[in-house]
Amino acid sequence: MSEQSEEESQELQQKEEKQQQSEIIQQEHKTEEQLQQIPYVHMLNNKYNVREAVHAGSWYSSKSNELKIQINCWLEQAKAEVTTVAQLKALVVPHAGYAYSGPTAAFSYKYLKKYPPSEKLKVFILGPCHYVYITQCCLTRQEIYETPLGNIKVDLETVKQLHEQGLFEQSDKDAEEEEHSIEMQLPFLAHILGTDNFTIIPIMVGSIDAKSEEYYGRLLSEYFDMDDTLFIISTDFCHWGTKFAYTYYNSADGEIFESIEKLDQKAMEHIELHDLDKFNDYLREYENNICGKHCIAILLHCIAMSQNTHMMETKFIRYAQSCLVRDKKDSSVSYAAAITFLED
Repeated sequence: MSEQSEEESQELQQKEEKQQQSEIIQQEHKTEEQLQQIPYVHMLNNKYNVREAVHAGSWYSSKSNELKIQINCWLEQAKAEVTTVAQLKALVVPHAGYAYSGPTAAFSYKYLKKYPPSEKLKVFILGPCHYVYITQCCLTRQEIYETPLGNIKVDLETVKQLHEQGLFEQSDKDAEEEEHSIEMQLPFLAHILGTDNFTIIPIMVGSIDAKSEEYYGRLLSEYFDMDDTLFIISTDFCHWGTKFAYTYYNSADGEIFESIEKLDQKAMEHIELHDLDKFNDYLREYENNICGKHCIAILLHCIAMSQNTHMMETKFIRYAQSCLVRDKKDSSVSYAAAITFLED
């Protein structure tokens, strides 16, 4: 009996192995129609280049429900008091960890929620490079940007059009994933718009000179004037403290944090007036280490070259600091939210 049982067991095992092999062969020869029935995430692994959400779980929550609740809370607390908005054209948004900058970022995105687009958007996201030194702007090689709230498609056609202009580099995937300035905008966009209702054109902005700022501004101004585009300028403002090698302090302004605020306010005033010359003069005089200064300059060029420049307005609607510095041993980063819009 035992020998017979052992033979039966071996025969059964062989049948199971053949069945498994058959299933594998069938899986490998699925038709395209059958493949379309496989969940999207599995297709991504095989068919697309994906920029992973590497900062999820550290800079912001990787849990979709938790992230939605946080963003909803910040949006509910934010106010949208500007009532003359006919069409949003750009948002200035900070990009630190959400625990620090999320409440400020929500003030900009509150307007996107209040004034939703009437058609599918192409969202240009301009973010500075913190970790890689480049002297041009970089376009992504990826087709999908991952977020905990769903995957976002890159507008490949627009990226190709820009690349053909000849002044854009293509970013390295590792460097692109290390950089946080663009990624930090995506959960807000995904939550407010829904991932099927927009595509993105991520642009990493390097340490470019004034001529390059003008070139990129002129090139992007054509897209800036389109009805189906929105520009996101990802930037923090003053990075104050010895660890940032910047400790400007005017005691006549009060405490250190008050001096920092007045310093940032000068920059914001020039941006609101769309005065690029005075903004550049300010940067030369105070050397304020605004990380997205080149992104801001590109935006100001876009506004200046816009066919609707006389109808365009920019307003800063929120300002905050990560720490109210009173001691020179402390440090802080400033966060500001702004909207650029066509007036009603």
